[in-house]
Amino acid sequence: MKKLILSMVAFTMLPFFSVSHAHRTDLTIADLGQPDTNPWVINRKRFEMCVADALDINLKLFDDQNSEEQHVNQAESIMSSQPDGVIFNPLTAPAGIQVARLLEENDIPGVAVGRLVVSNYDTDYQGKDFIAQVTQNNQSWGEAMGKATVELGHKKVAMIWTQKGNISAAEIWYGAEKELKAGGVEVVAEAWDVLSRENGQKYAEQYIARFAPGEVDAFIVIGAVAGLGSKFAVDQAGRDDIAIITTDIDEQVAEFIKDGELAFSIGGHWMVGGFGLIQLYDYIHGFRVMDTQPLFSLIPVTATNVDKYANILSGCILSKEDIRNLSRVHNPDADLPGFIDSFSKNWESFM
Repeated sequence: MKKLILSMVAFTMLPFFSVSHAHRTDLTIADLGQPDTNPWVINRKRFEMCVADALDINLKLFDDQNSEEQHVNQAESIMSSQPDGVIFNPLTAPAGIQVARLLEENDIPGVAVGRLVVSNYDTDYQGKDFIAQVTQNNQSWGEAMGKATVELGHKKVAMIWTQKGNISAAEIWYGAEKELKAGGVEVVAEAWDVLSRENGQKYAEQYIARFAPGEVDAFIVIGAVAGLGSKFAVDQAGRDDIAIITTDIDEQVAEFIKDGELAFSIGGHWMVGGFGLIQLYDYIHGFRVMDTQPLFSLIPVTATNVDKYANILSGCILSKEDIRNLSRVHNPDADLPGFIDSFSKNWESFM
């Protein structure tokens, strides 16, 4: 871990020490997202708690039960408690807009992390309390999935995606579809629905019943929970002619990739939660937002690099000192957007 700290500090040109300024130790920030059934959610919360601990933040966690209605209801309940700020992963863009409206009405600053509220914050949003969305490069995410599918030699694929109304999901699919077309891959079926293991299994079973061997050779599934549901259906049917291309990585997914049972996954974007928390912390302390929509480039993971990637799935990938050095409250020269870009594109050099 010492090598990791030294490499990251040197790469981002941050001082190796924290220049601490007066900061609040009584901040309460609410986090609103999905239940702990998704590797992305679990990893996001773990990293956010590391950040909260380093910055003396009381972080309160809430989940929306994967329901748009509950997402908004929880947001209303959160606002009534008057936290100092809100971090939220919008279930869909319409739900995210409702949370942004509540932030404005209650004059509480908030940052969206992960899924998008609007496609482009600077051109599509007007307001002062919804201050930013820290997200990932969705098109490059999709392109990586599409390229992997082509490089693995698949020719006919079926897609299982999250429900429509999710801007991020639509942008990811745009990138994937572009690469599939360029590589001569035919998309034989599409399904758009709530991400769950049950739905991943359900649509995979439907595709297995519909397509004989040779008529489909891979399922592209967004989200490891749905991806593992699809894998279960494929295994149960004995269809070893069908590969699973998915996203998000936990220890189980990493093992499946290592053993050759999953061809490809992509991840790392769970770190945006902690980065969004740093951005909100700085804003509450009077620092303007440097970048209203910093993008994390996802990390493609195959059998060749899965062992290295697995090392960032436990504990705190950044030390308390590293985290404080990314905050302008503690380090006036901090460049959080620059670090997000640097880490996501050069993560292996930090290991």
